[in-house]
Amino acid sequence: MLDDLSRLRAADEGGFLGRLAALPGSYDGPTGERPGPYGLTGFGEADALARALSSWVDAPLVTSGTQFLLASGFDFGELGPLKLSLELSQADPIVLGYDAHEPDVRIPPGVLSPYTYAGYLAHATGHGAAFSEAERAMRSLADAFAPERPTEDNPAKALAWALLNRVPLLLASRADAPALEIWQRLLGRVGKTLAITVGSHPLEVLTGAFEARHALADDIVGVVLGGGDAETRLACEVLATRAAQLEPFALPDAPTDPGARTLALWYAGLWVAAYLALLQGQSPQDTPVYARAQQAAAE
Repeated sequence: MLDDLSRLRAADEGGFLGRLAALPGSYDGPTGERPGPYGLTGFGEADALARALSSWVDAPLVTSGTQFLLASGFDFGELGPLKLSLELSQADPIVLGYDAHEPDVRIPPGVLSPYTYAGYLAHATGHGAAFSEAERAMRSLADAFAPERPTEDNPAKALAWALLNRVPLLLASRADAPALEIWQRLLGRVGKTLAITVGSHPLEVLTGAFEARHALADDIVGVVLGGGDAETRLACEVLATRAAQLEPFALPDAPTDPGARTLALWYAGLWVAAYLALLQGQSPQDTPVYARAQQAAAE
């Protein structure tokens, strides 16, 4: 199905794959640098992104310099009091989100919004070169994962097929660990599939999790994100004795900057999740239930 372009495009009614392909290079927001030190805190959809881009800032919260707050529409009342307390300090609070935003910075609602958050934050903190590095990687991935590329030459399609009717169990080295929660959310929100992560010390979980119910492992596919370290390799050896399948998923020419590398992995995860949704006869767009939840959170 994924290699039949007419069927694929018909199934992708909202044009998600086209918007995904057009994303690299589309940032058109401010490129000026803000005064440091820098703080970064995210809420709701943006909290995992804030943790993933922590290498671009000095701390989650600062009392001088610039404090970035990624609102994302799901702060549930936490943002207002924090912004007020920051205004009483010497930090300049910059709120980025769907409804509250700095002039000339519009964050469009949707699963692609991390791209705009990251683009603004990179330039504002003096990491424009890292964002350019991420953009180069994303352009390369857009070509490698394009719908026109057949499954045997398309790692995103191949992984989507491997995950069909299975439960992904996500692993990553400590360097790539920020991508774990991001992929878990993408596979749920876009791919319409429950994925499992096992935290920062996977051996503690994997050595015992299947002992009482071995059959649970039959539906598991271990997905190893990025480059592996010693603990990840050992965890994979343990998982290989329990799960039916292991799927390594590394980026070719991965960016060296940690934030840029995570952004590239986020983009790769979008392609995999989108193909997985379409394979299952689902739309990669947000579900109506999620749209209603967004509306309720904004009220």
